[in-house]
Amino acid sequence: MTRIIYPARRAIEHAVTVPGVRPSRLFPVLWPLWQVETTAQVYDEQPYEVLDRFLVRGILEAGLTRSVDLAAFYGLPHSLVERCLAFLTLIGHVRQAEGLVTLTPLGEGSARVGIRYVPKESRQQLLVERFTARPLPRSHYQGSLTLLPTPDVPAEQVSDGSRFAPLFSPSAFRPEIVTQLGERPDRFDFNLPKQLRDLRVLGDQDAYLPAYLIESADGRLLAYSGVAGERDTFLESVCDRIPMIKQLIATEPSQDPREIWTSWLADGKRKGTLRYLPSGVWRATLVADSFGGTPKLPLNRIGSYQLRKRHFIQVWTDDTKLRRQAAMQRALAMTQLREVRTRADLTNRMRTVAEQLEVTVPTFDELRRYAKREQLHAYLLHFDALE
Repeated sequence: MTRIIYPARRAIEHAVTVPGVRPSRLFPVLWPLWQVETTAQVYDEQPYEVLDRFLVRGILEAGLTRSVDLAAFYGLPHSLVERCLAFLTLIGHVRQAEGLVTLTPLGEGSARVGIRYVPKESRQQLLVERFTARPLPRSHYQGSLTLLPTPDVPAEQVSDGSRFAPLFSPSAFRPEIVTQLGERPDRFDFNLPKQLRDLRVLGDQDAYLPAYLIESADGRLLAYSGVAGERDTFLESVCDRIPMIKQLIATEPSQDPREIWTSWLADGKRKGTLRYLPSGVWRATLVADSFGGTPKLPLNRIGSYQLRKRHFIQVWTDDTKLRRQAAMQRALAMTQLREVRTRADLTNRMRTVAEQLEVTVPTFDELRRYAKREQLHAYLLHFDALE
């Protein structure tokens, strides 16, 4: 299944809600990463078998160091105890020598916490940012990101026509970047298991993360990559560390937004007015019959943003009824998102959309009736599947 790149409009919709920020321009970029294949010894957490649990407790707490004593203590056949001890020896929990049975450090640690730790080899993919050689945090592994193997962006993965420009870092990968990470106590925060040893790098390859840098009026950069649908504070911290990135954005030529949007209205033969809102956002208020089907703008564009030449404008209508229909259509479309699994998830997102469109929050009954009336059967299936 082709993963669609996080759309620019969603980044803008969030950026305009950030307190104290007046977003002005948007830059789609491909952030250079290293995708590193590693291997390590880790401990798989398993529940104890009943007999195994009693045997290790007998060794640890009762000081029983011979198999015959363990068998007598628990009233078990000696042959059964021997088989259990052989298994515990195989997985590194028990040591048998000269007729004595003792726990290894792994066995003792497992016995004290009541979890059977079994060593196994684990292969792990790690992502490392190339400008600073810092590993990406665990939040970037939750399945919401799109990674590309080359700077060529397949057209079928872009839903809004964004053209991504690759950023360039000349740094070469060094294996110690990863091995040093394996020695850190907070390695779990960067997608490495807490209990590991002998971490080794098997190989690395280039990877590119589609992201958006949104420039504010005061020169600040907000970053969006699709992490939890909100700002990518990790990439923002890299922008703060690497002056070159801000310099690249600052030197990009900019046009007068009024000229851009006056031309956009004329090109599409659209009837409407332009307004610069106190929030710092441009708004195009179009007449009601501008929306509907092709060649008109779809309803779900109401309240959202049109992009042109790095700038963006909110598409609007003064028709409250149309805005409410747009809110319901966008709410139903959200039922297809991976992050929306329950009605509570949908309700939280609907509130944001309703506030953005300046309408009341639709009820679930209203959504169902609207979906049936407009024959939005696919949306209705997802809606009914919500927990």
